[in-house]
Amino acid sequence: MLLLRKVKQWYAPLLDRCLRHPRLVALVTVLVAAPAIALGLRIGSDFMPQLDEGAFLLQTVLPAEAALEEVDRLNHRVEDILRTIPEVEDVVRRTGRAERTEDPMPHTLSDVLVVLKPDRARRLEQLEAEMREKLEGVPGIAVLFTTPLGMRIDEGLGGTPADISVRIFGPDLDELSRLAEQAEALIRGVHGLTDLRAEQLTGLPQLQIAVNREATSRVGLAPGDVIRAVRIGLVGEEGSQIWIGQRRFDLVLRLRDDRRDTFDAIRTLLIDGHDGTRIPLGQLAEVTQTFGPAAIRREAGTRRIAVEATVTGRDLGSTASDVRRILTEQLKLPSGYFFDLGGRVESQARASRALTLAIGAALFGVFVLLLVALGSAVEAGMILGTVPIAFVGGILALLLAGETWNVSSLVGLIGLFGIAVQNSLVLVTQTRGLLAEGRSLPQAVREASIGRVRPKLMTAGTATLGLLPMLVLRFHGTEIERPLAVVMIGGLVTSTLFTLLVLPTFYLQVHGWLERRAQVAADASS
Repeated sequence: MLLLRKVKQWYAPLLDRCLRHPRLVALVTVLVAAPAIALGLRIGSDFMPQLDEGAFLLQTVLPAEAALEEVDRLNHRVEDILRTIPEVEDVVRRTGRAERTEDPMPHTLSDVLVVLKPDRARRLEQLEAEMREKLEGVPGIAVLFTTPLGMRIDEGLGGTPADISVRIFGPDLDELSRLAEQAEALIRGVHGLTDLRAEQLTGLPQLQIAVNREATSRVGLAPGDVIRAVRIGLVGEEGSQIWIGQRRFDLVLRLRDDRRDTFDAIRTLLIDGHDGTRIPLGQLAEVTQTFGPAAIRREAGTRRIAVEATVTGRDLGSTASDVRRILTEQLKLPSGYFFDLGGRVESQARASRALTLAIGAALFGVFVLLLVALGSAVEAGMILGTVPIAFVGGILALLLAGETWNVSSLVGLIGLFGIAVQNSLVLVTQTRGLLAEGRSLPQAVREASIGRVRPKLMTAGTATLGLLPMLVLRFHGTEIERPLAVVMIGGLVTSTLFTLLVLPTFYLQVHGWLERRAQVAADASS
């Protein structure tokens, strides 16, 4: 109680000065709020804060024509390099994924899980920078950095773990590959982009067999007979099953490895003719070596290729904006081709749109409730119009903490908005009650403001104490909540000062203007 009396003794003279100089208060408010809001518009944007899961998940990518042995050798080299970092506790790798699963993965793509030690002095950004620098010396391999949970979130929302994915759509694979190389060269110089790589559509060695119908008809065979013989010889065909105890084994018929692993061996593959003769495959079909697509990816029924990149040392929103601007101005797309940006930036845009709609709906709902509670559209508009000034502290706190606008910080802004509206509504309601008791307007505003000091300080104090552990403690998972805590704690400081000093002054001026307007209307009617 002694502390509260001291606060009121300090607050009352300061409030009287503000009530006597409304223009000065308005000028100071504008001078403080306008630059802060301008700075808020310049703060970068991201989808979610970086998660500290105690692990990294690295995706290593090799060319499509790389053999499994070469993939395994280079990934072993990657594992050995990662184990030399003192903070790394263990490294686990999975190469490829079966085609029969819902999420197939070629053998040239590997997931490398890097488990970090619980006690480490360096931050994730420093560890990632050291890993990236050391892995740059591994030839022919591209590495994409993410986290296990972050990868699942990004793949579930955007279809790719990359921060930015430039997706180019069109009908021709060769043209798509050319456009991807051009796009990669154009955006390579964008500040903040790392791990830049384009998906490889072509370059996979293939063997094409074109059956000669005239040659096959001369020996009494159909083209399908030749294709079936090639399929059985190279791929195999299940002929029967063998049971050994409770275990069942498929009996597959196919050629020995030495009869199907070279070009000449396949060309000399003997095909049984209708009359019992055996004809080499090279006499019945044209066998050629060529390069074909490693994979054909489609979205919405259209072929596409992607150029993927990670964003480091910069916010996602401004980086994506630079990439989109450069490609729009410099990438010449033929007719029937177009591009868009996907990845985490797509999830960010989707979340921003959803939050914008939610904020708009909340503003409308709050205005309706204020209108019902107060019965005055002017007073309800005054509360909503002046509340954003209370966000100054949240914006400044974001700048000082080095955070960005993301889902967490925007949710904190919504929570701060609710507290500011509540405090403003309590002040207006208390003032109305004192006016009904016969007090003058300046006296009612002054008594209501001083009388609500303790509730306002208690509201701000308890909210700050509740949010403080999110801001101070460094546990796994607190990264998601920290931007929310930064915005709300910083905003509560300026919001409390606003509702104690600025709002009473504005309310006194608005209410006085309403009284003068009513008096003028009454005089005109009489």
